[in-house]
Amino acid sequence: MPRRGVAVAVVVILASLIILGLTSSFLVDWAWFSAVGYLGVFWTILGGKAALFFAVFAGSAILLWVNGYLAHRFARRRGHVHRVDLEPIARGVQTLPELLGLMGQRLPWRLLIAGVAVVLGILVAAGEVGNWGVLLRYVYQVPYGLSDPQYGKDIGFYLFSLPAYVALKNWLLLMLVLSFLVAGAVYWVHGEIEFDEQRRSISAAAIAHGSEEPRQVSPGPKDSGRPAP
Repeated sequence: MPRRGVAVAVVVILASLIILGLTSSFLVDWAWFSAVGYLGVFWTILGGKAALFFAVFAGSAILLWVNGYLAHRFARRRGHVHRVDLEPIARGVQTLPELLGLMGQRLPWRLLIAGVAVVLGILVAAGEVGNWGVLLRYVYQVPYGLSDPQYGKDIGFYLFSLPAYVALKNWLLLMLVLSFLVAGAVYWVHGEIEFDEQRRSISAAAIAHGSEEPRQVSPGPKDSGRPAP
C-alpha cells in the first residue's frame, strides 16, 4: 500500500476513534440523566459547554488573526520584504533565518495566518471548555443571603462571579502570550526581528506592535532595522 494510503487510513482510524469516544460519552450521560429524571440538566450542561467552546474559539481565533495580520501588514509596509529568487536555495543556505527569508514571499500569508489562528483557537477552546461549571454558576447565580463583613458584598459574588472573572483573566493572559508569539513569528520571518551572532535588532514596527499603538511608529529608514528615535 502506498504511503499516502497508509497515512489516510491512519487519519481515518484516529478520527473514527475520537468520534466514537465522544459519541459513547454523550450517549452514556444522556441515558443516565434520562434515567434519573434530570434530562433538562443534561441539555443545560451540554448547551453551556457548546456556548463556552464557540465563544472562546471565536474570540481566540479573531484576536490571533488580527495580531498576525497586523504584523504581516506592518512588516510589508516597512519594506523589509522583497521579491527574492529561490535559486540560492539550490546553492544552499547557512542558517534557518536565511531559509525563512528566501521562502517568506512564497508563503500564502493570509491563508497561513488564518489557519494558525483557527488551529490555536480550537486548542484554546478545547482547554477552556472544562470551565463550563464556572459559566453555569455565573449565569444561574442567586444571592447567598449573607454579606461579606469587610466589603459588604454578597457571599454569592465570591462563589459564583469571582471564579468567572478569574477564568476570564486567565484566558486574556493566555491570549496575550499567544498573540505575542504569533506576531513575533511573523515579524521574525519577515526580517523585522534578527537575533544571531552577527546582529541583534528589533524594528520599530515590531516594538510598537508589542507596546503601543501602531500609528505612533516613526517612518524612519526602511532598512535600518532599529527602533526610530
